[in-house]
Amino acid sequence: MKSLIALLLVIATYVHQPAGAAELVLTDYQRPDGAITTYFAGDSIDPYFAAKALLAAQDAGMTTRTAATRWIAWLLPRQLADGRFDRYCMKGQRFVSCQEADADDALMAAWMELLVRSAPPKGMPPAWQASFDKASRHLDTLRDPGSGVYLISAKLPVALLMDNVEVSSAFKAASDYRQRHGDAVGAAGWMRKAEQLDKDILRVFWRPNQGYLVSTQPRDQAAFYPDAVAQIFPILADIKPASRPHAAAYDLWMKENRMAWLQMSEVDFPWGLVALVADKMGDKDAIACWRIRSIQFRHGKHWNVLEEALYLAFEARLSPEQALAPPSPGMRCR
Repeated sequence: MKSLIALLLVIATYVHQPAGAAELVLTDYQRPDGAITTYFAGDSIDPYFAAKALLAAQDAGMTTRTAATRWIAWLLPRQLADGRFDRYCMKGQRFVSCQEADADDALMAAWMELLVRSAPPKGMPPAWQASFDKASRHLDTLRDPGSGVYLISAKLPVALLMDNVEVSSAFKAASDYRQRHGDAVGAAGWMRKAEQLDKDILRVFWRPNQGYLVSTQPRDQAAFYPDAVAQIFPILADIKPASRPHAAAYDLWMKENRMAWLQMSEVDFPWGLVALVADKMGDKDAIACWRIRSIQFRHGKHWNVLEEALYLAFEARLSPEQALAPPSPGMRCR
């Protein structure tokens, strides 16, 4: 096992990342052994948030080759025989399994996507490929044959919009990976799965006169998360109804939710994933407002490793002077 982990760490040097990109360093989130805690200097690990943080940092332009490979080396030996992962708590001086995953479908998808997007130029090492295959097989068991969408877990037969968007994103990443490695047949197979899932997502969750449903289970009342966040989350995987271009959906969402979102860090998590959507849509002011308003809440109880990764990614684009500058008069940050 030690030799396997050493090999995986060596691979970190070769993982493909954009030239000149800033390197993600998760100080006091990633431990010396590679484990990534959910909270600042925390005593718990949720593999979903660790994978999502690394993927989000990549999406925002950072290089994650060292952080991702060290994390993969830590988590890979802990994968269960059926492909799943648990959550972990500190006991004594080490982390032990203490809780089942919150959502198997989203975690399988995030792990699969992280593996293919963090793979070295020559492809995933055999241990990574075997882990990817196990996660993929377990994800297959969660597909509801009637609706075509994926269920949270075997114990929770409910489908969530945002989880299914993440599954679609993983399939598209797997297709891109196969294409990069000259496997046109494999790439086409993964893309067919993604395209079919996108159609099923729209059929199951989209309602032209009310937007997206967030769950196949009826909800009594709406909240910022998941109800509002879910309305633009599909943009990240390029899923859209024919009648709803991304720009129109994003502009409407910001008109209705911008102030509520920017104030979330005061009472709830700051929802950096919305800032990631803003980044995809080229909305620099929204990102700047989110970053500036979030500074005082960093590492607090409403701040997790996903928010930290995005904060660092957006800050890395700025000069020291820009990072300290207040909002410009034209920004609507309040």
